[in-house]
Amino acid sequence: MSFINAFRAMKRTSASTILFLFFIVLLAGALCFWIDISGIIAVPLISLRNHFPGRPKTSTEFSLNCSDQSVTTSCVGARESTATACPDFFRWIHEDLRPWKNTGISRDMLERAKKHAHFRLVIVEGKAYVEQYSKPYQTRDVFTIWGILQLLNLYPGKIPDLELMFRCGDKTVIQKYDIQGSVATSPPVLFQYCGHSSTSNIVFPDWTFWGAEINIKPWEIVLEGMVEGNKKIKWQDREPYAYWRGNPHVSPGREDLMKCNVSDKYDWLARLYEQASLLGHILQERKQGYKHSKLEDQCTHRYKIYIEGNSWSVSEKYILACDSMALLVKPEYYDFFSRSMQPMLHFWPIRTSNKCRDIKFAVEWGNNHSVDAQAIGKAGSKFIQDNLKMEYVYGYMFHLFKEYVKLLKFKPKIPAGAVEISSESMASSLDGLREMLFVESMVKSPGEAPVPCTAPPPYDTRTLQDLFQRKEDARRQVEMWGDEYWEDFNKKQNGVRQVFSSSSSWFYYLELAFIGLSITPLFEKIFSGKGHKKSLNGSMEQSRVSDYPVISKPNNLSSTACPEYFRWIHEDLRIWKSTGISRAMVERAKDYANFRLVILKGKIYVEKYKKSFHTRDVFTIWGISQLLRLYPGKVPDLELMFWCEDRPVILKKDYQGTNATSSPSIFQYCGHEDALGIVFPDWTFWGWAETNVRPWKILSRDLKEANKRTEWKDRIPYAYWRGNPNVAASRRQLMLCNVSDKYDWNARLYKQASYIESEQGYEHSKLEEQCTHRYKIYVEGRGWSVSDKYILACDSMTLFVKPEYYDFFIRSMVPLQHYWPVSARNKCRDIKFAVEWGNNHTDKAQAIGKAGSKFIQENLKMEHVYDYMFHLLTKYSELLKFKPRIPEGAVEVSSESMARPRRGLWKKFMAETQVNFPSDTLPCTMPPPYESRTLEAFIESKENVIRQLREEINWE
Repeated sequence: MSFINAFRAMKRTSASTILFLFFIVLLAGALCFWIDISGIIAVPLISLRNHFPGRPKTSTEFSLNCSDQSVTTSCVGARESTATACPDFFRWIHEDLRPWKNTGISRDMLERAKKHAHFRLVIVEGKAYVEQYSKPYQTRDVFTIWGILQLLNLYPGKIPDLELMFRCGDKTVIQKYDIQGSVATSPPVLFQYCGHSSTSNIVFPDWTFWGAEINIKPWEIVLEGMVEGNKKIKWQDREPYAYWRGNPHVSPGREDLMKCNVSDKYDWLARLYEQASLLGHILQERKQGYKHSKLEDQCTHRYKIYIEGNSWSVSEKYILACDSMALLVKPEYYDFFSRSMQPMLHFWPIRTSNKCRDIKFAVEWGNNHSVDAQAIGKAGSKFIQDNLKMEYVYGYMFHLFKEYVKLLKFKPKIPAGAVEISSESMASSLDGLREMLFVESMVKSPGEAPVPCTAPPPYDTRTLQDLFQRKEDARRQVEMWGDEYWEDFNKKQNGVRQVFSSSSSWFYYLELAFIGLSITPLFEKIFSGKGHKKSLNGSMEQSRVSDYPVISKPNNLSSTACPEYFRWIHEDLRIWKSTGISRAMVERAKDYANFRLVILKGKIYVEKYKKSFHTRDVFTIWGISQLLRLYPGKVPDLELMFWCEDRPVILKKDYQGTNATSSPSIFQYCGHEDALGIVFPDWTFWGWAETNVRPWKILSRDLKEANKRTEWKDRIPYAYWRGNPNVAASRRQLMLCNVSDKYDWNARLYKQASYIESEQGYEHSKLEEQCTHRYKIYVEGRGWSVSDKYILACDSMTLFVKPEYYDFFIRSMVPLQHYWPVSARNKCRDIKFAVEWGNNHTDKAQAIGKAGSKFIQENLKMEHVYDYMFHLLTKYSELLKFKPRIPEGAVEVSSESMARPRRGLWKKFMAETQVNFPSDTLPCTMPPPYESRTLEAFIESKENVIRQLREEINWE
């Protein structure tokens, strides 16, 4: 019992403090400061001066080219024109400012951002003042402030007084979890170049729009060059590979990408080039006049890869501006414009966890469908060229400042340490390349229009939710096609090659993924193609139900062993082992059942008795219908009753003595030691549409990917729970363990605002984004909860509040191996102890979390879920003492009849989980039943572990 020994050691000794050498941290940070710009050049090591001298005593003021006007006065009526509509991405201004919509922005909120900021910028009466706090990398601050000065020149007298803090680093720093609880209504206010779903900040155009000292010209000039560069080589004449060039050493993701490079053994269809060593490359590039780093000369491949470095990268806009189809490795960060770009319309999405295969699939598809691949590349390039003109960049800045100022609850003031700056004072302090960039990007006269473009209104909740959903749908659809491609490739089948045999067919599938999306005429033309009828998830299917195979003929007749928890099938059916199951036993369960299900000759018939909560019954029946498609002709005839609620309803005490031989048989999602019932996989394996919980096959992949984003030791060192505490006393008691002003039980507990989340499509409740803490708590609700598998699938150590109920797999999990047991009567103290123990024994705590996650990921794959259903129904049918028959009120159901009337998420989830081909293998081989002694020993060993733990930490 190594864990118990560790407990004793903790009680005898205090936790030791380890002091890390600071210069090692600095060295590591310096190494990570290598260039983070894909396809551009390495950064020159320039010694920078203070770039913010005071206003010169004599200087040439900015000329407005209109009589008797000063720099702070607009030329009203000098140039009048009707303002155009701003691009749609301007709507994100309102979303970035939403945290302060109800409270406004106080001076305290601004000052609390000071510790993160590189500078404070104040605009008063059209003049700019800067107070510098620290130097950022290179001259990011200089060119950012220069850009703001040009905005003042473009719209003189139009920019209101304001005061802001600006951070010039790549990564966002103000975490949302740091501003929850008592400070939730007052997050600090900080401008940055990018955003992240877990942080709060205001996204602003980056410094490279005005140039960068690695000889990147101002964006207006670069964009013109790239438009011409696209004309040099036609798309079909470009290299038919995916291109990337950059420094792979700034992040594990880029180092992982380099494994996709061509080798003697394999070709992933990627051509990846590591940037030359820092100093050597700089000297060589300077000597050659940067001629090998001209962005307009890099549109030479049909496909270009974008991947983040240390975080977000400025290279994104340059890559997208090429007509090449951009392969975007799923980013964590976003800039001010990219959130409005659509996967499969403007770019092709690539998973971070499956880069090589996804890239190869994308390139092969593109080379076989060159017209369609070129259309995606053109659409992405057009988005950049049309929507990212400098007039719109300035328009975005204008409207962002305008909306920001509306929230200020204080009067901007010039700090004592601030320096007034102007275009002239900044330009006079620089020379060489930087001076040239200033000259090239200087606004020399006010804008043609007296005001910028007209900003669009904020998103309403439903529209924003739909946007997120459409993007997610498209990404998911591509992932499914890619997985099907590789599955069939590995099996040496032609499924995917047949699926993508014509471009018009492929875009027909895309239309299903973009339900509700307004498509361009180009895509309408592609969507109009005709061909075979397609199934909902993109595979070929004949138009009639009868054409689906009625008998499974697997090519592989070998079978793997089922997971150990399949042995509980025998235990759940044991009560009827000696008597069998009569029709009377089935009928006695009718009073409790939501529906009766009959399978006869491979067809399903359902008689409904009462409606379940949400669509639990619908997706349970859907799951069974997919089982019949996976193993056609193999599921035996049967008849059963199904109860769709959280708690078992048939108690053992009601069927003892003389009634012991007539126990009703009913299927349900969970069991209890005092109840009767046959435990069956719950409906959420095929999706829970009402709460936007995606099907398990997809979500389990998401959770696995999420585990890689944040290393266990880098996660928040507390126990996390989020849910509705009002459904059960045990959850209300758990909320007493939350952090307070008086005590910290090491728990961070969040009440789910169910109504608000429902209105917002549960956008803030994505399960794959909740693997952020070292420890996660599972506690039952009104009864058993579907959340157990999602919580266990994180690598976090699960703190399992002693449950009363069990589902079909949980009984085979072992305390202190797969999870940490928590007493239902002593939650707060147990949670605090578990967290303190875990933080002092990180390797052991991480091992428990990993083991629990591995159990779920390996044993709860959908093929095992289907096999569990298959063996359970087979064993159940063997006990039936009557011949199943179709009731008068029953209706035949099939995948087609169930999916046809559905809309929205219900239809989408059915599309994502539809089985389109019979299994090529046999079901796994069932393990034998437990022997009485083996089962008793297993249960006793689990109880002993918990008992010893109680004794060590004095639970009682």
